[in-house]
Amino acid sequence: MNRNISFSGDCSMGGSVDWKIRHPVVRAAVLAASCWFLFCLLFLFVEALCSALTGYRFLPSTEWVSATDRLGTVAGGITALLLCSLVLFGVIQKLQDGTLEGKLKPALYVLFSPIMGYFGGRLVAIIAWPIILALVAGHHEELAYTVGRADNHYEKHCYSPLELQGLIVGFDRVCGVSDEFRQGLKTGTHIIVAGHGTRYGLFATELRLDN
Repeated sequence: MNRNISFSGDCSMGGSVDWKIRHPVVRAAVLAASCWFLFCLLFLFVEALCSALTGYRFLPSTEWVSATDRLGTVAGGITALLLCSLVLFGVIQKLQDGTLEGKLKPALYVLFSPIMGYFGGRLVAIIAWPIILALVAGHHEELAYTVGRADNHYEKHCYSPLELQGLIVGFDRVCGVSDEFRQGLKTGTHIIVAGHGTRYGLFATELRLDN
């Protein structure tokens, strides 16, 4: 017995189902991932703009970073999965359409997209709330930190940096610290950082030793 199955309205030219666009689950995943990535990009742009305008870097509190470490891991994992899925779906779609150019670049995109997604999602999940609070309801605040390294003289986009322990990469240092202040510092020294923000984090403007 012959069974002929036809798809009405669900088939693209050539008879293949354009599942990437028409499948509701895939469509919802694409929408959710796109919204999240747009939020991440917008947030990172706002943070960079605020740092450029004020001249001061944002530091989350060590307590906040420690408390949200698991949240950051989960958010990073979900973002990595979403980004990898989007890239993989795009590669498969191009394979079906016959428009895929080369094999090395698509393979690299699929390989590195989870890494980029993880670190990007984790960073935004941990940093977003403290920065939003600092911008909306910030005031003069003082937070305690522990010195990680004070002997570097120059890093890219950060002259005379002071590295702090227990923070997240990219938000773990103060730039432009005077040599006089750094001379007496060593790993494990406790300092107080003052600036505009809340107990969850601040834009650092002043440093002093924790007496």
